Amino acid sequence: MKAKVHIKSRDREARPAEKFAELRHREDQLAANPSAAGYLELADEYHNLGLNKESDRLLQLAEAVETGGPGYGSHSANGLMFGAVDPVMLIEVIQILSRTTLTGELIIDAPSEAFHIFFNQGHVINAVSQSYPCGIRSFRQALQATFGTYRFIKRPVDAIDRVISSQTEVLLMEAIHHADEERAAQ
Repeated sequence: MKAKVHIKSRDREARPAEKFAELRHREDQLAANPSAAGYLELADEYHNLGLNKESDRLLQLAEAVETGGPGYGSHSANGLMFGAVDPVMLIEVIQILSRTTLTGELIIDAPSEAFHIFFNQGHVINAVSQSYPCGIRSFRQALQATFGTYRFIKRPVDAIDRVISSQTEVLLMEAIHHADEERAAQ
């Protein structure tokens, strides 16, 4: 009797995983021709699976598409990775780029600022923005973005000055620590 219960439990676990894979596939298809209605539908389905973080991300994408926000248009489909900005998501994206040793540019379009983080074989080598000095300061500020979009484009970075030499994981830890200190001081 217990074996049957265990099998049913495993079947229930497999269904959400299959549904999640299906939703990811539909999201990839939608990225080629984004629509607010499509993202809203996917957000509802993620929410029904209990994946609220994914649902919130897609709601932000729907809003960006609907309002013509930065990061959406013909160039967004050309990026290797793209999505809605969330501080935790940005850290995960940077970790993925580091582990996959990619070279290119991570562009973060926040409402009031655009940030560009450059990677050479997975190492962050520079970060620039309009309002902050290039290097670590721009990198730290980019991680403070709470709304907007990001996209990663593979491209050569030979012409970009290397002003950041810390390992990416160390850089992330220092940026998180710095943000915590700033919040505590307020």
